[in-house]
This record gives sequence, C-alpha cells and structure tokens, in this order.
Amino acid sequence: MVLTALFIGLFSSCAQNQSAPEYLMTQDFPDSVMQFKVQNIKGDMITFKDVLELHKGKKVVLDFWASWCKDCMQGLPSLQSLQKETPNADYVFLSLDKTELRWKNSIKKNTINGDHYFLAEGWKNKLTNYIGLDWIPRYMILDEKGKIIYAKATKASDKEFRKILFK
Repeated sequence: MVLTALFIGLFSSCAQNQSAPEYLMTQDFPDSVMQFKVQNIKGDMITFKDVLELHKGKKVVLDFWASWCKDCMQGLPSLQSLQKETPNADYVFLSLDKTELRWKNSIKKNTINGDHYFLAEGWKNKLTNYIGLDWIPRYMILDEKGKIIYAKATKASDKEFRKILFK
C-alpha cells in the first residue's frame, strides 16, 4: 500500500512536470480585468477590453514599463528593433509612471511607437495583480483573439518570447 502511494505520487509529479509552463498557457483575461480602466494618450478613460478590441485580429505585445525604470529604458532599443522585425504585431505600452507628464514626456523623448496607456492606479491594480506583475519591463504576447499566449518575459531578447512572437 505504501509502495502504491509512492508510485502514484511519483507518477503524478512527473505528469505535472510534463504540462506546459505557466508562461505558455493560453488563457483569457477575466471580466474583472477586462473592465479595468486605463487612460489613453488623449486623457480618456477606457476599459482594458476596449484596448484589446482595437487590436483584435492581430498578435499583440503588451509592455508594462515606466520612465523611471532603468531596465525598461535600457531594454527599449532591443524592443524597438523587435518592433521593426515584427510589423504584423501591435505593441501596446502600459505605463506605471508616477505622473502623466513623465509618461508622455518619455514617449516623446524616446520615440516609443505603439498604442499607449497610463495605469493611473499605479503598480497594484486589477490588471497587474491578475498577471502577478513583480518586475518591469514585463512583456506579454496575446494571440489574435486577445488570449494570453506568453506571459513572463522581462527582456525583448528572451528566446522563448521571440520564438512565440515570430510564429
């Protein structure tokens, strides 16, 4: 009986290891996240669902960043290079800047091309809590239907991130 329990435990732990890693699981955002409000570059508050609707039918890279983030700014040239390599993907930038002015100034100063939103609630909100944001920059890939297909890159040069993006 003990041997059977040991065998079952060993088999089930092996089976768990064969499942896809968390960052590769395809999933939808829950409705509570879809209703979360972000501020667009014009100053209007819109839902995250509205943001995703604007990009339906396209692969989307979400970039959580801030102008005060050294890693974000150092990684920007690599991300901009990636944008040129993937013209069929849309890039959505979600800023965690402390002020709207810093956010807008950084976009202009660094010529960051894409669709821009400000997370006025800061670091802890429904969206960032849902994705378990613990570091920026954080890059995610959404498929053409808005489902998360890659969730945890912190560098645009991440091999798995690039592999999924170029599929």
